Amino acid sequence: MSDTLLELQNVTVLRHTEPTGLFGLWGAKPVRALDGVSLSLRRGETLGIIGGSGGGKTTLAEAATLRRSADRGRVLVEGRDVTKLKGDDRRKLQRRLQIIRQDARETLELDRPVRKQLQDQMRQYGLPDDVSRIARTLERVALPAGFLERTPAEMSGGEQQRLAIARALVLNPLLIAADEPVSGVDPGLKGELLKLLMQVQRELNLGYLIISQEFRTIRRLADRVAVMHAGRLYELGPTEQVFADARHPYSRFFLGLEANDAVPPEEDLAGRVIAGCPWAEHCPLATALCREEAPALREVAPGHAAACHAL
Repeated sequence: MSDTLLELQNVTVLRHTEPTGLFGLWGAKPVRALDGVSLSLRRGETLGIIGGSGGGKTTLAEAATLRRSADRGRVLVEGRDVTKLKGDDRRKLQRRLQIIRQDARETLELDRPVRKQLQDQMRQYGLPDDVSRIARTLERVALPAGFLERTPAEMSGGEQQRLAIARALVLNPLLIAADEPVSGVDPGLKGELLKLLMQVQRELNLGYLIISQEFRTIRRLADRVAVMHAGRLYELGPTEQVFADARHPYSRFFLGLEANDAVPPEEDLAGRVIAGCPWAEHCPLATALCREEAPALREVAPGHAAACHAL
């Protein structure tokens, strides 16, 4: 069996804007929230996803876990093309591809006991609602069995985050995509949660997609890191290599390796349709080609790729 758990092949995800102009006469336009992204993830590997707000990171996680459909390209899980799965087949696979949202409370019912919530979730995916299995999962994330009858409203922020992790683990996933898994958590608890994520990964050989703006979190957890901007993948390589020697001009700017005071907020670029490289208008290396043709990822060092015509 191949060691590759997940593969995205030229995946594009469209979203539709609100109608514009007087009385909405211009109509809604499709926007590429994810634009031709290709990457892979091995079993037991962690891929960190970084980039500015509106860069497509959350959309990538949703496409990888089948929470959002790809409009173009293919999604493969364990070598199987699952892009067009529908109905029960899609739902069954979603059980093995879990996502942890940035705010744990988005997926928790604050006033319902933990036991009832997790039992309902297991039934939803056709699993036996075994209380002992739930208790073992809580124990794995350092929540005592007594938490079975507690509600999330009675828990601290750190305990809610542990519960969100347990909620994913109880379904026996192959992959977990976590969006800012320790943001908003007390600094004293961050280390504990990161240790927990690494321990669970070792025990279960899980694949992780970790989205975070906290560079320390990415450097501690990720084997490789992907840099995204305007829905595109700009750079992909070993974590320490990218942080120390990023090659793409945007990566260097985002990681603080080069200054650029003239750059607008990321949100200003979200949704713009750009034929070439979206960073071209801010890039000192840009040529006419950069404004006309989107660069493809190419290897710039062993295992390290960047999408830049100048490299």
